[in-house]
Amino acid sequence: MKIQEILKYVFSFVLAGLLLWYVLKEQNIQEVATSFEDLNWGILFTSILISLTSHYIRGLRWGLMLKPLNYKASGPNLFMATMTGYAGNVIIPRFGEFFRCGILQKLTKIPAKTSFGAVVAERAIDLVIFIILFSIAFFSQFEKLHNMIMPHFTQNEDALKGKFMLLAIVGIIGIFILGILFKIRKRLFKTPLFRKFYSFIQGILEGMAGVFKLRSKDLATYFLYTALIWITYFYMCYILFFAIEGTSMLSPVVGFVMMMMGGLGMVLPTPGGTGSYHFFATQTLLIYGVAEPDAIAFALLMHTSQTISVLTIGGVSTLIANLKKSPEPIEQTQQNGI
Repeated sequence: MKIQEILKYVFSFVLAGLLLWYVLKEQNIQEVATSFEDLNWGILFTSILISLTSHYIRGLRWGLMLKPLNYKASGPNLFMATMTGYAGNVIIPRFGEFFRCGILQKLTKIPAKTSFGAVVAERAIDLVIFIILFSIAFFSQFEKLHNMIMPHFTQNEDALKGKFMLLAIVGIIGIFILGILFKIRKRLFKTPLFRKFYSFIQGILEGMAGVFKLRSKDLATYFLYTALIWITYFYMCYILFFAIEGTSMLSPVVGFVMMMMGGLGMVLPTPGGTGSYHFFATQTLLIYGVAEPDAIAFALLMHTSQTISVLTIGGVSTLIANLKKSPEPIEQTQQNGI
């Protein structure tokens, strides 16, 4: 493993630890624990069940993107691969997508490079939807969220300028390197290593193209799955408000904002959102008048319940995939010019 990768993992875990410390540093743990005294276990398990439903639908949507490429996988196999990916992200940040594609290949023999291309496409689409929904949440609750977010940007203005400058320099260097590679492309194609790399990139691009090749009926199903994923995300969060007394008075609007701000926390490079989710969830609830011990309790309850369910089912799925007899290699049929 390269030193840069080791440093990246160390940074992820250190960041998670620092954010958790920041959230809990001045808290009386006994007060936080008191928030759990009247925990409604039925609501907690309902929230977990809703989240698992969203993961299953995500798996079905992933499989739908592979359909135009003439690859087919069952719902359970897609679900197991998806859960393995989520569990992988908890253990090694940002590597879950590789894990899920590898498990799907083990279960179905669908090439990992192709299914990974579909993952890249779905993540790009989800990012666009996230930006739209986050914008709605932010501007509809502008006064509250502006006062929460902007101080962190103004305090670190110089650091942000430095990061943008670094990104610009990296971008220019990247364009320069691509230009050189383009000029020597004929010589590169003669090397086995480059041909293997090129084949891998082709597989990813093929998987990404799957969404653009969906028939009208499948495209409608794709958008339905996407809508259901976000709806289940909302209810997974909102219903959990009623699991503890300190958040039971919150409205659906707060549930929507909580979903988006929590999602922002999950985007940061920490193991499974550890620390970053707790920070954003707690800060969001505080601006809506929730007592700090209850806000921390909710963040701990949501993140811990989701992490345990993901690690449990993801671990079982990995075990099943490794014990299951490998299927025969699949062959693509010629269709739609593929």
